[in-house]
Amino acid sequence: MKVWKLLSPKIFAEEERPDNIASPTQAKVKITKVLLAYPEIRAYTGASDIHYPHVPGMYAVGVVAETGSECIKVEKNTRVFLDGVAPCGECAECRKGNGSNCLSPKIAGIDKDGFLRDFIVTEEANLSPLPSSVSEDAALYAGIISLCENIVDKLDAPKGTHVAIIGAGETGNILSQLLIYRQAVPILIDTDEARLAAAAKCGIYYTLKADENLLSGLSEITGGRMAEGCVYTSFSGISAALPFTITAPRGKVIFAGMEFPEMNVHLKPALDKKLTLTGVSNEGGQSAAAINLLVNKAVDFAPLIAEEKSASDIAALFAARAELLEKENRVPPVILNMM
Repeated sequence: MKVWKLLSPKIFAEEERPDNIASPTQAKVKITKVLLAYPEIRAYTGASDIHYPHVPGMYAVGVVAETGSECIKVEKNTRVFLDGVAPCGECAECRKGNGSNCLSPKIAGIDKDGFLRDFIVTEEANLSPLPSSVSEDAALYAGIISLCENIVDKLDAPKGTHVAIIGAGETGNILSQLLIYRQAVPILIDTDEARLAAAAKCGIYYTLKADENLLSGLSEITGGRMAEGCVYTSFSGISAALPFTITAPRGKVIFAGMEFPEMNVHLKPALDKKLTLTGVSNEGGQSAAAINLLVNKAVDFAPLIAEEKSASDIAALFAARAELLEKENRVPPVILNMM
């Protein structure tokens, strides 16, 4: 099986690995598509805190090629989403046998090798079958939906609650749609008008530009109360102190993302307001719920689906994405076709 790995920043190597099913609960999957997002490009440039050599690829879909004798939910030719989040096995929760609440989950493409390969052998438990109504392109976003479901759980926002979402990237957009699905009232904030326009096309009614009119606009929407909850999405390019300004006293602030940059913020405004602060990464356990939301069309992906590229020259593709990141300080996801 072919694996593409980073030996060091900007240095790719192609490797052959003789991976075969080693247990009756494992399956061998042909990787068909991989979603490359911001963290993978950071890993390529050397900006993220990863250990080399490293196989990128957080999100992937594929087709089962072979199954072990004890596999019960997948069979040959089953289309699947590959869950890349695994408990660390070492934290207090894992030692108690509560891996679903792992304090340091290992995420494919960040904390452990990812899915940039032609085949993978994995435990059947890591595979989520895809219903026929769910396209491969939409399924690639199941990992982001899973993250957003964890955020929604932590928010616990009742019907009608105003929630400010800082960052209108894929996470902020999908989270806003899921909050609308649950009858909360998201207010999506970004500096990029194109992202806000895309959000409006997805049915997100309240969008605000992060400029000098932000506070007055938020006050008008909330009747002067400001946001009862706030989610700051990592790498949004917006000040990490903004949540403390726009969240109402005794509100809840969540910093969310698959990984976090270094952040320095003054906590006094949060302490003065008696805000509750927490962080959410992808703890896992939400893949089934994410796919169910895809089946129920809870998220409009039309403005979000990334462009598709061939895997014929992976090194050149990563170099081009890194160049784009350097020029624009942001890089949209791209779907890598592995067929």
